[in-house]
Amino acid sequence: YQGTPPETPLKGRGQNWLSSWSPDGTRIAFTSNRDGNAELYVMNRDGSNVRRLTNHPSIDTTPTWSPGGNEIAFTSDRSGRPQIYLIPADGGVAPRRISNESWADRATWAPAPYNEIAYSALIGSTNNIRIYDVASGERRQITFGEGSNESPVFSPNGRHIAFMSTRRGRSHIFTIGRDGKNLRQITTSGNNYTPDWSR
Repeated sequence: YQGTPPETPLKGRGQNWLSSWSPDGTRIAFTSNRDGNAELYVMNRDGSNVRRLTNHPSIDTTPTWSPGGNEIAFTSDRSGRPQIYLIPADGGVAPRRISNESWADRATWAPAPYNEIAYSALIGSTNNIRIYDVASGERRQITFGEGSNESPVFSPNGRHIAFMSTRRGRSHIFTIGRDGKNLRQITTSGNNYTPDWSR
């Protein structure tokens, strides 16, 4: 599921949001201000063994798991503006920054066999979707200034990305191949944000 982690073990412990299941379904990463600042935490699916991953006065949020469940990508403004960082799922080391744009947010890690992270990046004056190859460190861009393109999320097979775009006026949901081809508009009425896929 998406949204707040289970209510019972976290009740009365600040605000908890933007949860993300580990690939094997045994753990949940989430953002919480239970200790006074927005930090990343990991807990077992039953709410036990809550562990804090980050410790920084800036905001750390929007976690997403690696295919093997051993790393977590997230957004932090510790460098002054939002950027994407990686940290081991067990913590213990300083996060490593992987984005180099003036602004980057909403990372989504592709499932196996792909080892890629898509995110929304400010390129010039518009937000576009970029993909970071974890093994090589190379980046490629799959949208190019047609409106604002945000909140990417990989499909369960890793071959497509759903995202929000204003390229046709209002905020609508689109899908696109991981190679930047086969763009399709999914929603047609109202304003629509933060897509997700059924699993």
